[in-house]
Amino acid sequence: MNTTVKDIEDALFEWAPPSLAEEWDNVGLQCGDPEATVRKIVVGLDVSQAVFHFCLEHQAELVISHHPLIFKPISCLNLKDYTARLLAGFLRHNISVVSMHTNLDSCLGGVNDRLCTLLDLQATRPLMPSGSDPSAGLGRIGTLERPMSQKEFLEHVKTRLNRDWITYAGSSSGPISRVAVCSGSGSTLFDQALSQGAEAFVTAEIKHSIARQAEAADLLLVDGGHFCTERPVVRDIQKYLANVAKQRGWEVEILVFDGEHTPLSLWPDCKEA
Repeated sequence: MNTTVKDIEDALFEWAPPSLAEEWDNVGLQCGDPEATVRKIVVGLDVSQAVFHFCLEHQAELVISHHPLIFKPISCLNLKDYTARLLAGFLRHNISVVSMHTNLDSCLGGVNDRLCTLLDLQATRPLMPSGSDPSAGLGRIGTLERPMSQKEFLEHVKTRLNRDWITYAGSSSGPISRVAVCSGSGSTLFDQALSQGAEAFVTAEIKHSIARQAEAADLLLVDGGHFCTERPVVRDIQKYLANVAKQRGWEVEILVFDGEHTPLSLWPDCKEA
């Protein structure tokens, strides 16, 4: 029995229900035929030209990404546009794309829970519970296995997220034990982190105004990087699909695209001029 794009999309929605996605988001099938047969899957954080070429090289019929290929309605397919070129390439080669975005951020065992595991947070709960499922939701707040000084915690985040550097704002007056996280761009959850007693908040793409608020509050605000706070979930997607495939007798191969890296660089770079 053939495994279809829809079979795989439905299995992913069992883990990360579309009801958990934010209203502005676009999750699920981005392009392709839901009834197309799938034998090989590529999993990555983003849908990029590099992922497209990796699919061609490995003859994959489906891409599973975290970030959607299509965020806003497209009025035309002008091939001078980056997204239109990607869509055209995938469609020409009968490669489908399915994206699990804020639903995967919010679900149990998703992006934010992976971030909590990396940072050794215990007894976690959603920072902003979902209306459809209070046990899930955006962000998490929990307790470190042991209290840390600010210097220790910054080094802990840097090491666990495999970064050469991190930026931060504000400070905590005492040891850090209670920590809030929000993978990706989470500045909008700053007030929730503060009101729920977080001594540190790890997120990314911190707005200038929020950094100023952190300076005035007793809270350490850490920018762990959008890519680095989300990329670890890619392996979890692979493992989840591998388990589902084994249980359901699917004959599919699931590859991880490891050619991804953060698109941001430092200048001067301490490693490469």
